[in-house]
Amino acid sequence: MRLTSYILFAIGALSVAACTTQPVMRSVDAQNLETRAREEAAAGNFGAAAQLYRQLADSSTGPARSGHLIEGARLSIARMDTTTAGRWLAEARSGANPEQQKTILVLLARIELETAQPEAALQTLAQISEPVSVPVLRDAAEVRGRSLLALGRYVDGVRELVEREIWLEDASEILANQRLIWDSLPTPAPIPATGDRLIDGWLALAPAARVQQDPVEFRRQLLDWRRVYFDHPAAGGLLAELLSEQRTAGRPARIALLLPLNTAQRGPSVAVRDGFMAAHLESGFLRETSVSVYDTGTQGATAAYLQAQLDGADFIVGPLLRAEVDEVMGQSGFIPTLALNWSQGEVPYLQGFYQFALAPEDEVRAIAEQAIAAGHHTAVAIVASDERGYRLLNTFRSEFEALGGRVLGSAGYVPGAQDVSGAIRDLLNISRSEQRHRRLEANLGVELVFYPRRRQDIDMIFLQAEARMGRLLAPSLRFFYAADIPTFATSEIYEPGNRGGDGDLNGIMFPDVPLLLSPNSRSAALARELQAHWPQRATQQMRYYGFGFDAYQLIQALYSNARASWPMSGFSGELNIDAIGRIRRSMPFAQFRNGRPAALAPSEPREFVGSR
Repeated sequence: MRLTSYILFAIGALSVAACTTQPVMRSVDAQNLETRAREEAAAGNFGAAAQLYRQLADSSTGPARSGHLIEGARLSIARMDTTTAGRWLAEARSGANPEQQKTILVLLARIELETAQPEAALQTLAQISEPVSVPVLRDAAEVRGRSLLALGRYVDGVRELVEREIWLEDASEILANQRLIWDSLPTPAPIPATGDRLIDGWLALAPAARVQQDPVEFRRQLLDWRRVYFDHPAAGGLLAELLSEQRTAGRPARIALLLPLNTAQRGPSVAVRDGFMAAHLESGFLRETSVSVYDTGTQGATAAYLQAQLDGADFIVGPLLRAEVDEVMGQSGFIPTLALNWSQGEVPYLQGFYQFALAPEDEVRAIAEQAIAAGHHTAVAIVASDERGYRLLNTFRSEFEALGGRVLGSAGYVPGAQDVSGAIRDLLNISRSEQRHRRLEANLGVELVFYPRRRQDIDMIFLQAEARMGRLLAPSLRFFYAADIPTFATSEIYEPGNRGGDGDLNGIMFPDVPLLLSPNSRSAALARELQAHWPQRATQQMRYYGFGFDAYQLIQALYSNARASWPMSGFSGELNIDAIGRIRRSMPFAQFRNGRPAALAPSEPREFVGSR
């Protein structure tokens, strides 16, 4: 006799007991008991939790009693005590409301599935009537899909579980559903294609599932599969999770470094490579770990990224350019990757895909924080009139105003221009002051002694300019009476290779990498060695050299997912990781004094210090 029939048969006898008057538990006691039951269930103590729900049921009536019995039965099924679960569900039928009756049918079907009766489970699910709530739809789809797979109806079963994702609320539930499909993939010969790319992609994974215990062959088959199903949802979720489980603790044996060496970015690329290799040599793991360099300038980012995986890389570092990062993101997921730039848009967290950049956005955020901390709350901004300048202006406005400040105006200058006075004159309202002077002289008919006045409603200036333009902009600010306004710039204002000094930049404050502003004994020794062997690189490319060094240092924490390693002190700043896998930098500040940058102590107020 089917288990469902037995339970329905038993309802008549149990309903008599259900009518017996039970002592009603005080509400506060019931709440405490229910809290304990949830805590035990969350801790995985299903048996103890089920017994607490039994106590609650024995002290309740009507739908409340049915609800406690249903929860107890659900936990009993989880611990494979289907006999107890079936008995409690029979009791729950008496007094259950319509929604609970549908839940009971789903749980009865689950019991039949767990006791090797998939056909009976499908028949029980067919008894559920409309309308159906989302929780019931979600749970019923799981039992139906598993039952179909158990009957060898693989196409129908996979389709049912794929469609089930409509009712799932978060990434963890979707990943669990994908694992359910993976664990149920057929082991016999491949099934003919259905024409549905999503379903066919799942079925095509069956051969890989059979070689999961062979890591090398497993990854090879997954890469072959991905060439065809590059956009399949399993690629960046489930399969990345399965591959991460195969990684053992310790260091990756093979590291791939992807850089655009034969391009216009060769200078920074070589510096990153040399810093990376310097860290590798210093690590002392030359025998345990190998590094292979791939040139994205000749191969292309996608081809290099794929080749590194085929060559057996355990960890990939790169590519370096933003466009290249966007290009390989769609192919990520199988091998943990540290991209050396940020994607061009905000993206959700991708399993095993991290981003590290010498991003000016980090500097802009630091400037906003330092300015607010120093009591500056109204600002104007001067930026290059190009995509980069306007992007950083928007970042500054967003960060500064999020902290309570206000950006009252902005001006754009033409990069490479020889005269920037017009933009600054208008931004500081000097033009209005001069217009008022002319009107007053015209009205009075006499010549007046005149000293222009700049606007008085700002207490800081944000400046985005490279060193050459900074040497034009800073004197113009002083000329137009803004010498007393604290001015903060991004690190591009500082040109380490300039031996003549930068007296024109005196007073300007900026964040930069510790390797340049506040080197410790280790980084100072590294800088001396670099200066001795590659003096040009030590001046022009020092930031990229330290960036490459830090990229190597990050591998261990990211490969082993050692969250306790954060924050990390690096040559590029203090490094931390955010919710979407981006490595964020905190940096020291410096101020130009006597033509040279002088590091500001962390506790030193970021105030304006003269312009002489």
